[in-house]
Amino acid sequence: MRKVISAIFITALLLAGGFHVRAQESARAEIINVDAESFPTITALLDVYGADGKFVSAIDAANLTAQEDGNPIPISELTEQEVGAQIVVAINPGPPMDTRDTLGISRYERVVESLRLWAEARPLEPQDELSLVATTDPILVNTTPSEWRNSFVSYQPDARAAVPNLQSLSFALDILEGQQGSQAGMKRSILFLTPHLPDQTTVDTLEKLAQRAALLGTRVNVWFIDSDAYFVHFSANALKSLAIQTGGDFFAFSGIETLPDPESYFSHLRHVYTFKYESQLSVGGNHNLVAQVHFGDLNLLSTEQSFSVEIQPPNPMLLSPPSQIVRQAPEDDPYNTELLFPIEQPIDILIEFPDGHPREITRVALFVDDEMVTEITSPPFNQFKWDISEYLSSGEHSLQIEVEDSLGLTKMSLGVPLTLTLVQPPTGMLAFFGRNSFALTIGVVTLAGLFLAAILLVGGRRGIRTFATRRKEKKASFDPVSQPIPALKNEDNQKRRIPLPGWTTRQQRVRASAYLTRLNGNGNSGTGKPIPLTGEKISFGTDPVKVAFVLDHPTISPLHAQLSQNEAGGFIVSDKESVAGTWVNFEEVDQIGKELAHGDVIHFGMLRYQFTTAKPLKKQKAEIVVEKAVS
Repeated sequence: MRKVISAIFITALLLAGGFHVRAQESARAEIINVDAESFPTITALLDVYGADGKFVSAIDAANLTAQEDGNPIPISELTEQEVGAQIVVAINPGPPMDTRDTLGISRYERVVESLRLWAEARPLEPQDELSLVATTDPILVNTTPSEWRNSFVSYQPDARAAVPNLQSLSFALDILEGQQGSQAGMKRSILFLTPHLPDQTTVDTLEKLAQRAALLGTRVNVWFIDSDAYFVHFSANALKSLAIQTGGDFFAFSGIETLPDPESYFSHLRHVYTFKYESQLSVGGNHNLVAQVHFGDLNLLSTEQSFSVEIQPPNPMLLSPPSQIVRQAPEDDPYNTELLFPIEQPIDILIEFPDGHPREITRVALFVDDEMVTEITSPPFNQFKWDISEYLSSGEHSLQIEVEDSLGLTKMSLGVPLTLTLVQPPTGMLAFFGRNSFALTIGVVTLAGLFLAAILLVGGRRGIRTFATRRKEKKASFDPVSQPIPALKNEDNQKRRIPLPGWTTRQQRVRASAYLTRLNGNGNSGTGKPIPLTGEKISFGTDPVKVAFVLDHPTISPLHAQLSQNEAGGFIVSDKESVAGTWVNFEEVDQIGKELAHGDVIHFGMLRYQFTTAKPLKKQKAEIVVEKAVS
């Protein structure tokens, strides 16, 4: 009678579905990960589950809103994608698993066959990461379905001699806790194969493992492999509670039931949403993100996910700015006082993002002497055209760049000095003759032609003589009486040749006592003639108005240095508060100056010269005198 009542009770449980328990969940949304590497574009992964615990598909961007620090922002992109899952099968062998049916097939062998068929049916993509653990140690970790199948089929536990425990379940949680999935958005699940647990102490340990699995976000599915008499065992109830707490399923298998398809546990774990939005943050640090889902009957707010981002304003820089601009009349019209070139100066700029997040630039402005002169509001933002036609006098100026990005962040560059030099065309009579040289030349040529014609005309009239006059003169030239008596030559009366002014003895060229020779990068003499030093003061720089010798190089100041001769005949070089400085033998020279010696190397900024004298002093050889020791 007792057996009949027990059979009726078990049948009632089977009809009520007590052997198969699924976790009852509420619909939820969860942000898995936030990626701010491409700021201001923020990318996040999102899971959406319905009340049945299954993944909700077919959501589009219109059904989702991002709330960044409480500020709602539309989603710019939403995609649903398939990813692999991290799945661990944990085997807890025990004698009930070795019980065989009339065909000699054990309960465990039927479970192995079901899982083998499932592994063989898994496609190559998305790629799951499968692990297999037993009570002694992990057998296989994060491998492919084919490798996992081979190891699982080959593993033959001695179930009849084993004592059930929870060590394999603990190993499975260790693997998932210590391993990061190879794909973003991978979710975790455990399939625990176990008979009934032997005592209440094991059940207490199971409660701690359930809490640990819930914290890891790992679903634990339980296949309770035992006789139907243990379906109502206290350990079976504890294992049901484990599945419910972690969002997994519980199935009791006595050997006659049809095993569920394992894929039903894992298929909904292989989906994830990726959404993007344009952040409106302008301050770095930690921020919070929440996703709001409106889809059908679902109205969900995801769990709050924090993320950190570094935000700094863009950094503008002048790219190789000119240190000096010379405005002068055009070469083909050097006396034009109304037109000076250049009219505009290109200014190249470079914009960097020190926070490592390049973003759109909305405005770039050029400031001259703290006053904005031009700005750019549309790409490209790499060059200005500075109008300098209104600058009609020489002077020093400071250039700065201001930049603004799509977040409204602005920054001003450091000031860069620039010298603007205006070379005025000649004026007065010289300018008059220069501007009217062609007309004057035509006039002079015309007057010269008229003058020559007049001379020829007058000379022609004087040369016209009658034939009789010429005959008379010819006859008189043969008459000895009428011939003139030649006068005696007196050496004292001879005219002395007086040299013309300026034709006296040619002035001898003054020879220089020292020279400056340009050196190239290898320390050898460069091209160009040496600069003779005759004792006069010579100033060096880029401003042709201020200096006697112009050095054309970006590191040279308008008035850079001066070289003069002292009373003793030595040459002294001094700096004139230049930017790049003046150096002698790699020692910096101040305004007082330094006396030069033959062979010294002088640096004017980056330009290098060698000082040589016409008659360098010869070094005297030191004489060594050996004294004889006194005995």
